Amino acid sequence: MAGLRCGVGGRNLPPAFTLIELLVVIAIIAILVALLLTSISEAKSLAQSLKCKSNLRQLGVGLSSYVHDYQSYPVYNYDSFTDQPTLYWHTQLTPYTAHKWLDPLYRCPAYKGASVDGNEVAVPLGSYGYNANGVKYPLSDLGLGGIYSKIDPDGNFLGASLAEARIPENKILVPSDMIAIGDATLVRLSSAVIDLLYGVKAADAHTGMALLDINVRNRLANPKSAFRAGYQAANRGRHNNAENIVLCDGHVEAPKEEKLYDLDDLRLKRWNSDHQPHADQLLP
Repeated sequence: MAGLRCGVGGRNLPPAFTLIELLVVIAIIAILVALLLTSISEAKSLAQSLKCKSNLRQLGVGLSSYVHDYQSYPVYNYDSFTDQPTLYWHTQLTPYTAHKWLDPLYRCPAYKGASVDGNEVAVPLGSYGYNANGVKYPLSDLGLGGIYSKIDPDGNFLGASLAEARIPENKILVPSDMIAIGDATLVRLSSAVIDLLYGVKAADAHTGMALLDINVRNRLANPKSAFRAGYQAANRGRHNNAENIVLCDGHVEAPKEEKLYDLDDLRLKRWNSDHQPHADQLLP
């Protein structure tokens, strides 16, 4: 124990701490700091997730308004003729959200990748993705993105008119259990690729391509994939391994990433307009 010290003139001074006592105090302070930092980190993550959910809820309202007016869902991208600009899904929602792709509404605060508008040769990069394909990739009418409408290099028409390309509202059998928009599936893009396609300087990063896609995710997360570790680290850095999504009826959910992309029939149904699993349509 610390004892009394004798000072000048024989007066007793307050007891001094021993080395062991000092080490104990330091250890306690370190533990408290660690707990505080953990709490701050959790609070920050929660705030980011709440903001992301708020964004998705607004996008869900905009999507519902669009569907109300057109009785169909916006196509993922449309370019029936090469001399016409490509029309992306988020652009079609602009009159209903009053926001464009690079505005805060389309930016999850936990997202670390690039945010770049789309162009004639490359899709938008950013926080959120559209369930364009369902479980079939690509050229699918199981999702919301519509029939793919492009001219191939040989000039062959691959799609339909914009009205014909859209997925009708009545094709979605269970809107309350049909995924619409959510945290985009992340892919690794190098700064060189981003510069080449978009003319933008950006660091190498795991980036969303305006797409929410079960096939892309499951290929990246496959144990045999060379990209698995990087993908998992980037994805878990968003919402503690949860995925924020808004469904076609406008309600928001936050399932764990493994549950969202699970291959059991109950999970697969949520990707498809006819509310059937279509496991046979998944990429091998």
